[in-house]
Amino acid sequence: MQDTIRKAVMQCYGTSPGEIRGLGGGFYGRVFLVSLETEPYYVVLKLYLFPGLAAREARQTGLLAEHALLKMPRIYRVLEKEQTGLPMDALFMEYIEGVNAGNFDPAELPTEARDSICESIVDNLIGYHRAVNPEGFGILSSGTYCPTWQEYYCPIARGIVDKAGRMWEKGQLSDRVLSVFRQSIERFDHIFDRPITEARLIHGDYNTWNVMLDRGRSRAVAVIDPFHCCWADSEFDLYQLDNANGKGYGLLERYGEKMPLSDNFEAKRRFYELYTEVAHYHDAQVELNQEAVEKLAECLADFL
Repeated sequence: MQDTIRKAVMQCYGTSPGEIRGLGGGFYGRVFLVSLETEPYYVVLKLYLFPGLAAREARQTGLLAEHALLKMPRIYRVLEKEQTGLPMDALFMEYIEGVNAGNFDPAELPTEARDSICESIVDNLIGYHRAVNPEGFGILSSGTYCPTWQEYYCPIARGIVDKAGRMWEKGQLSDRVLSVFRQSIERFDHIFDRPITEARLIHGDYNTWNVMLDRGRSRAVAVIDPFHCCWADSEFDLYQLDNANGKGYGLLERYGEKMPLSDNFEAKRRFYELYTEVAHYHDAQVELNQEAVEKLAECLADFL
C-alpha cells in the first residue's frame, strides 16, 4: 500500500509523504499516520477495501460532529478511485493525538478518571441521539425515508437472514445459528412490537475502540469511525457499549440511568447484535468467529 499512499498524498498535497506509520484498521480498511512538510504536518489517511465508504464516512462524520460533545476529526479530502486513478478510495482527516480507550483495563484508572470518561462517552452519545429527523428513518441525505423504524429495518434484517443462509451453504454457519436467524425473523413483529416514534441519529459503531482519551488517560477527547450512521432506533447503538472494555467503564448502565430503556430493549439488543455482527463478516468477506457468533445466537434464542 506504500505506493498508493504516496500517490494519494501527492494528489492531495502536491508533495511526497514523510514518515508513514500504520495505525491499524478493521474489516473495511487500513489506517495510516502520514507526516507532511507543510501544514497540517500530520494527517490520518484511511484506505478503503470497498468502494463508496470514504465519501460515506465523510458525510457521517460531518453530521455527527454537528451534534457531538466530543471532538470528531476534521475531514480534509475524499479521493474516490473512479476520479483519481488510485486503486482504492482514500480519506484524509485530522490527526487527533491520544490513547485508544478500548486498549486497556479501565480498572487501571483512578475511579474519578474512569467515572469522568464514562460520563463523557455517554453524554456524547446522548448528544447524537437527541438529533431527530422529522422526515423519518433511513440513510443520511437519502431524500427517501420510512415513517416507522420497523418498515425501514425489517427488509434490512431479512437481507441479513439471506446472507446467513449463503454463509451456511458454504459451511461458515452452523445449523443452530441459521435456525435462530429463521426463528427470529419470523418473530420480528413480536420482538419489535413497541412503537419507535422518532428517527434519531446514531453513530452505528459506538464502542470504546472508537473513543480517544488524552495521553494522561484522564478524559475522553474524541470519537472516530462511524459506520452504520443513519436515522434509526437510538437503541441500535447500545449493544456496542458493552463491546471491547465498555463494561469496565459501566457505559450501558450509565446510559440507562440517563435515558430510560424500552421494555423490549434486551430482546432488540440481542437481535441487533447477532444480525449486525454476522452481516459484518459476510460483507467484509472475512473469516467468521464461530465461537462468538454461537454465543450471540444463544443469547437471542433465550428471547424467542
